[in-house]
Amino acid sequence: MEGVHVIVGGFMSIDGKIAPADRRGREFSQYMRPEHEQILHSIRAGVDAVIVGVNTVIADDPTLTVRNVEGKNPLRVIIDSQAKTPLDAKILNIKKEDHAIVETLIVVAKNAPKNRVEQIIKNKNTGVMYSSGLNRVDLHDLLFELAAKYGVKRVLVEGGGEVRWSFFEQKLVDELFVWIMPTVWGGRSAPTLVEGTGFLKAKDAVNLKFKSINQVENILILWFNVNH
Repeated sequence: MEGVHVIVGGFMSIDGKIAPADRRGREFSQYMRPEHEQILHSIRAGVDAVIVGVNTVIADDPTLTVRNVEGKNPLRVIIDSQAKTPLDAKILNIKKEDHAIVETLIVVAKNAPKNRVEQIIKNKNTGVMYSSGLNRVDLHDLLFELAAKYGVKRVLVEGGGEVRWSFFEQKLVDELFVWIMPTVWGGRSAPTLVEGTGFLKAKDAVNLKFKSINQVENILILWFNVNH
C-alpha cells in the first residue's frame, strides 16, 4: 500500500501447514533454533509494527517482542473485531517502553462489545482503535491510521492464515517471506499459510517475483516481492 510497506511472513511445513490440526502453532516452535530466532527478531526490529489476528493470540499467546538482537520493540497490533483478546494474554502485559505511545494496540470493529473494550482500556499499556468497519476491521483504514497516528512506515503481518489472506485479497502486500521446515504434517483441518475463501481464477491470484533463498540449518527461508 502506498505510504506503508507491508511484509507478510510465515513458518510452515513442506506441505504448507502452519500448525497441526489442533491449530496449536507452538508445536512448530521446537524446530526453531537460536539462529532462526535471531533472524526473525531482526526482521521484527526492522519494522514499526507487527500485526497478528486475535486467533493467533488465543492459540499461541505470543509476545511479539524483539529479543536476542539489538533493536526496539515494534508496536504490536491485534486485529480483533469483537474484542476477544484474553485480558491475561502476554501481549497485553509487557511493560511500556519510554518511546512508545502504547505497547499494544487492539483494533476492533464498530460493533465490538463495549464492556469488553472497557476492560481492555483499563490496561495502561494497551490502546484501542475503532475501525470504520461495522463487523470487521477495515485494513485500508488501519494502515492509514497507523501511519497518521503512530508514524508507521513498515509493518510485518505474522499471522494467522485468515489475516494473511485478508491482506493478500485486498492487494496490500509488498513482500512475502516463507520459512519452510522439512517435515510433513498433513491434516485436513490443519491451518495453512494463507487461508480465507481463496481465489478461483488465475487472473486474480497474487503473482510473486523471487527475491532470495537462504538455508539456515535445515530450514529454507524464501523471500518474494509481490507484483502489483
